[in-house]
Amino acid sequence: MNKNTITKIIYIKFGELVLKGKNRCQFSALLLRNIKKALFDFKKLIFIYKYDAILIKNIPNQSFAEIFDIVKMIPGIRLVIEANIIPRNQTKLCSFLLKNLPKKLFFTFKVKTKRIDKKYPLNSLEFDRNIGDFVLKKFSHAKVDVHQPQILINIEINDKYFIVYFNKQKGLGGFPLGINGRVLVLISGGIDSPVASHLLMKRGFHVDFLTFISPPHTTKKSLSKTIDLIKKITLSKRIEQKPILYICNFTPLQHEIAHISNHSYQITIMRRYFFRIGQYLAKLYKYSAIATGENLGQVASQTIESIITISDVIKDTIVLRPLLTYDKEEIIAIAKKIGSFEISILPYPDACSGFVPTNPVTKPKITVAKKLEKEMIMIKPIYEKTIKSIIKKEI
Repeated sequence: MNKNTITKIIYIKFGELVLKGKNRCQFSALLLRNIKKALFDFKKLIFIYKYDAILIKNIPNQSFAEIFDIVKMIPGIRLVIEANIIPRNQTKLCSFLLKNLPKKLFFTFKVKTKRIDKKYPLNSLEFDRNIGDFVLKKFSHAKVDVHQPQILINIEINDKYFIVYFNKQKGLGGFPLGINGRVLVLISGGIDSPVASHLLMKRGFHVDFLTFISPPHTTKKSLSKTIDLIKKITLSKRIEQKPILYICNFTPLQHEIAHISNHSYQITIMRRYFFRIGQYLAKLYKYSAIATGENLGQVASQTIESIITISDVIKDTIVLRPLLTYDKEEIIAIAKKIGSFEISILPYPDACSGFVPTNPVTKPKITVAKKLEKEMIMIKPIYEKTIKSIIKKEI
């Protein structure tokens, strides 16, 4: 960068990782790697690492908005800021403000200076006053408001330059992707499980996926819908590198489960086998946990009694349920924010849809579920064949 030029940058502020003490360097190094991976096809970007932030420079004007939107979706980032690097010269700073503040409209403002270079001759308050006096002198329609200004002029004084910005946007927050291990999510084409996957990624988990198909009861469009959801929540592999989808043909098991004497338990038994298959894959591929989009009380299989009965088949594998206490409106709001909602509501049924009994049991008992499973004399060989036929697909 020419020392006399003004450079437009993306200024990234870290999230919770700044609280991690001795582990902070490990967290921030992983975050930087994740950012570089997410922006892999923007070849000439320059990344500058600071103690609590990352600067991205050399951004093509035509790509700025796209890069900005990608960065906002990377876990571990608290704030994403459109900023400018200005040579450390008050005249150049004032010239920049003269060009970029509203010319005719009334506005209120506040100057907030952070003096990173403590050797700078003016302290933060003195610098605030200098710049504030300049703005009031040059903009007769401007007024100071220290409580709720319409424009907050943020200035950071570094050893060789100022960083100046007016607006900042919230990033995703949370932890860098991959810092907390690997999780296998049981994903369907519905609204909940993609949102649960997003929240797990936000907490620093690498996420892979298990889905169940039931041909001919489900079509190729149902599977394509699930794949589209995975691409959406991973921003087409920018956020989650090379996610894996395990595809399980559940039709033979479903047909056997349909023969149980108490049909109200069909969904309960079905989900017990979902969990068995999830646990099998978790152990085989060494996932830290399995996860679902379950929450309390939305459907019959999500009462506390159902959750207990279904989870009974999981003996030594953790089941994460990030949506457990969310209501439907909260889940939909997140789905709309991350762009999965419009895909989720496409009318292609999932593996459960065609097998829901008229009156599903809402308070199933473990003893009854086990008794019904013993009725299915062919279930064991069918299960063994099913898990051996699972398709592993890189998305």
